[in-house]
Amino acid sequence: MVHESLQQKKPPVGTSQFYMWRCVVALAHADGMVQQGERAYLTRVFGRMGLSAEQARIFESDMETAQDIAGLLTHINEPEWRGQLVYFAGLLARADGVLDPQEDHILKKLRADQMSSLDMAQIREDVKKAVESEIFRHDLKMSELRPQGGLSAIIDSLLLRLGIDILEN
Repeated sequence: MVHESLQQKKPPVGTSQFYMWRCVVALAHADGMVQQGERAYLTRVFGRMGLSAEQARIFESDMETAQDIAGLLTHINEPEWRGQLVYFAGLLARADGVLDPQEDHILKKLRADQMSSLDMAQIREDVKKAVESEIFRHDLKMSELRPQGGLSAIIDSLLLRLGIDILEN
């Protein structure tokens, strides 16, 4: 059980983080039982968290009785904790040196869920803006370096039209 004085010194555990760890515990049950190494690891992690008495009780219960991961996932609404789930579940699944086929199956589902929750349209838009911004900065820098007048500017302009950029490299 988590010591109460430790609980009071830690920041409280939010809903997404709490359910992320509940999913990790549920994965520990995938091979039929929570192994001793898995139990020790999870107990150390929980001991370092700012669990409420109710959260600690739920974790203890989850260690004894497997929960439905799909039902728990619906409570992980923060992207940070969804990403952490895949990471920590993978660590725990491999903690005993053997990746059980059922653990592997669950990990694949978690990764697929993580990918399906990404807003690809927004990611593409963000990348497009970043590229456009970088191209603009590069073009601005190049225009400042180019000859601004006289014969040098004329030669530079002609060479650019021929596909030769004397400022590259």
